[in-house]
Amino acid sequence: MSLPPVSVLVAAWPDARGLRECLEALEPQRDPADEVVVVACFERPPEIELAAPWARWTRAAPGLLVPHLWGLGVGAARGDVIALTTAHFIPARDWIEVLRTSHVLRGEPAVGGPIEPPRGGPVVAWATFFVRYANYLGLETEQDVPDLAGDNASYKRAALAAHADFLRAGFWEHPLHRRFRAAGARLRFVPQMRVRLAESLGFLAFASQRFRHGRQFGSERVSGAGRALRLGRLLSSPLLPVILLARIVTRVARDGRLAGRFLWSLPVTLAFLSAWSLGEASGYIRPARAVMP
Repeated sequence: MSLPPVSVLVAAWPDARGLRECLEALEPQRDPADEVVVVACFERPPEIELAAPWARWTRAAPGLLVPHLWGLGVGAARGDVIALTTAHFIPARDWIEVLRTSHVLRGEPAVGGPIEPPRGGPVVAWATFFVRYANYLGLETEQDVPDLAGDNASYKRAALAAHADFLRAGFWEHPLHRRFRAAGARLRFVPQMRVRLAESLGFLAFASQRFRHGRQFGSERVSGAGRALRLGRLLSSPLLPVILLARIVTRVARDGRLAGRFLWSLPVTLAFLSAWSLGEASGYIRPARAVMP
């Protein structure tokens, strides 16, 4: 059976924190035909050059976000399967093998897996985990899902090529997945395809990211809408932190393992949810840029 070459795209944002550990986890599991592409808004640090000269470095313009970096990486990737992550995650030892085999055996355009929580770590890392990845708590069997986390997702190159126009604005996984579903395609969750959150962006960096991503999401929600709908969304936006928090509480309660960590990180989690909500509200007023700066 011919195995497809894999391009792993690692977005390093806003700095190189965690990148060396991520690359060290990838090095022993890549085949000669595979490639690892790091996309970053800064020059390659000398220590990364020494530790991972085999990783291809793509320099992006300042001010871009992780979805923009992934979008640039997709344009430069050569593999038949394209896998995404960021420098803050450590892939499992068989991560590439699992995702490659999953694409060989299954026809879905996208295959993703769970995000494992930090092992210890600061409160900001745990708040980041609950804000971004609580959706995937409690998923323990292979199944179709409505969405996948871009930080642990992989795609057939041909499936992405069919949406090249859409990807020029960056790799925003949620609207892309909606496109797949609208076309009748399914998204597959494979629990063996694991990555672990090992590093935090830091409080200010993640809060800023949440605001900017929220603004993008808000702009998308009211794209083409009239003033009445925009105003209605804006007036209801103070409820957003409560609604988002309720969803997280439900998933944490359903999983049952991380309630203590959730309560410990609750104040920071609320701050991040508020940053997203402010960004989403601003997107209702003034749309974010639809293309990469």
